[in-house]
Amino acid sequence: MEKIFTPNKYFIGFCALLVVFVAALNYIRDEKILEEARLIGQAQAEWSWPSAGVSVTVGDIKAKILKHTENDAEVEVQGEQKVTRQSSSSSSLSSNQAQPLAGAEPKSTEEKSQFKEVLTLYKNGNSHLWLLGKVEEE
Repeated sequence: MEKIFTPNKYFIGFCALLVVFVAALNYIRDEKILEEARLIGQAQAEWSWPSAGVSVTVGDIKAKILKHTENDAEVEVQGEQKVTRQSSSSSSLSSNQAQPLAGAEPKSTEEKSQFKEVLTLYKNGNSHLWLLGKVEEE
C-alpha cells in the first residue's frame, strides 16, 4: 500500500503554530473576563456612608472562572474588605465633655473581613462585552 500523505516539517510547524494561536486566544479571552469580574466585584464591595462615617475599601481581589460557555461565565471573586469607621465627635460627646481641638483628627477604627461573590456574566450579543447578570454572595 502506497502512502498518500506524509507529514513534513512545514505541516507540523503549521499545526504547532495553530495550537499556540488558539491557546493564546483562549488565554486572552479568559483574562478579559477575569478583569471585568474584578472591576465589577470591586464596584460591588466598595461603598461609603458619609453621614454615618463608615467606608469600605477593597484590597487585593482574586478572580477565578468556575464555568464558562460561549455566551455566559460564572466567576468567583474574593478579596479583603477594610471597613473604616470614623468616630463623630459631635454625636459621641455629651454636653458636659470637653470638645476636641479644631485641628484634631477624628478617631477611626479599621476592621478587615473577607468577601466572596459568584458573578454570572453574559455576553452582549455578538460584541465582546460582558454584562453582569447575577451576583451571589457567599
